Amino acid sequence: MSKRHANIEGIEWKQMDVRRMENLSSESIDVAFDKGTLDAMIHGSPWSPPDDVLENTGQYIRETFRVLKSDGIFLYVTYRQPHFVKPLLSPEGTTWDINVEVLGGSGSTFQYHAFTLKKAAKT
Repeated sequence: MSKRHANIEGIEWKQMDVRRMENLSSESIDVAFDKGTLDAMIHGSPWSPPDDVLENTGQYIRETFRVLKSDGIFLYVTYRQPHFVKPLLSPEGTTWDINVEVLGGSGSTFQYHAFTLKKAAKT
């Protein structure tokens, strides 16, 4: 990605464990995008996720919340149903305004969902 987008100023690509992003300062990222990372952490019953799913997804989402700027956005695209995913996107220590849009639809075999998460305004 670094080579492919080298001509675009202001983009920096980094690789690290999303559950522990110690190399990133709090509130330092404008946009985070996920298409597959969270899904890869999820297994088992969607009604009662196993403890390791809750732990791994919770660490990931809390770290994403931490590194996003106060006006930052987390974009998450998945085929999973919103009613199963929303609890995983809202672990303790996070407060999001969540918007969900359906992608695909007419003629598509599967509907994908685009989640836009913004840090909720502090009261």
